[in-house]
Amino acid sequence: MIIITGGAGFIGSVLLWELNKKGQSDILIVDRLRQGEKWKNLRGASFKDVIAPEALHAWLEKNSSQKIDVIFHLGATSSTTEKDMDFLMENNVHFSMELFQWASQHKVPFFYASSAATYGGGELGFSDSLEAMYKPVNPYGFSKELFDRWVMKERQKPPVWAGFKFFNVYGPQEYHKNFQASVIYHAYNQIKKDGKIKLFKSYRKEFADGDQQRDFIYVKDVTRVMSSFFDQQAKIPSGIYNLGTGKARSFNDLAKAVFKALNLSPVIEYIDMPSTVINQYQYFTEAPMAKFFSLGLENFTFTSLEDGVQDYVSLYLSGADPYLVHESPAVAKNSPQ
Repeated sequence: MIIITGGAGFIGSVLLWELNKKGQSDILIVDRLRQGEKWKNLRGASFKDVIAPEALHAWLEKNSSQKIDVIFHLGATSSTTEKDMDFLMENNVHFSMELFQWASQHKVPFFYASSAATYGGGELGFSDSLEAMYKPVNPYGFSKELFDRWVMKERQKPPVWAGFKFFNVYGPQEYHKNFQASVIYHAYNQIKKDGKIKLFKSYRKEFADGDQQRDFIYVKDVTRVMSSFFDQQAKIPSGIYNLGTGKARSFNDLAKAVFKALNLSPVIEYIDMPSTVINQYQYFTEAPMAKFFSLGLENFTFTSLEDGVQDYVSLYLSGADPYLVHESPAVAKNSPQ
């Protein structure tokens, strides 16, 4: 059995789709669905059950004879604006520690979501070496840093483990995230509503308006990496890995890609940055990916920003149904990859 915490969320539900494509359906989803529309991320998917995070340890005890093949730990509070540090400690740090210790004791591979938010403004770089220095600028990034550092100091670890420092992930299934959804999602909705995209002005002379840069990575690439780590775990050195494309792109590039996907000419308006954001705004992020590429994972290339935006906009945001389409595991297993 496979366990995915946060399995109804953005990246977790796309990972479920990726695993279903490979014919895997013996999957336990650990998540809270609440009263929003996150449940739609699971529609049509194949899995065994959905349980709340607080019920997981009791489930593991009750099903102690069940063989767990891997834990993908993606469940966390991902809001960069969350201010309740006690809540983040309980939800993002202590729960993760307990699950990591369980995986260590039961020798279960463990792959988890870290975040590029641990790097803060990037003044200290974006190195994923174990000696890297971090300087998060918000409580969310600090909670992720605390768990990363705890993992590195633990003596007892799972047989294989990896933490993924996600950079700017975008793609289908992010709709429930509202204002925390990607710039691509909001850009599309701005165009449909007003015919233009609004981008922040630059307050640094070395960056023109809209030329602030991020490492944007398509969610389907993220889940292919995670699935590949599981499939090829025998050749994967445990550790923390950056997960971006390794190529920063500007917000102007992003805006033009969205307009192109809609067959429209770009109309961009540059607006003032809120005063609360100016002092902690990141002008440049780019994931050094040498550590990942040194693994030699077979047939792996990252989707370009233009191709990822085209796929996202044409197949999902502009489609009749914006959600991923699931095949039955039997059909998917025999489908061309």
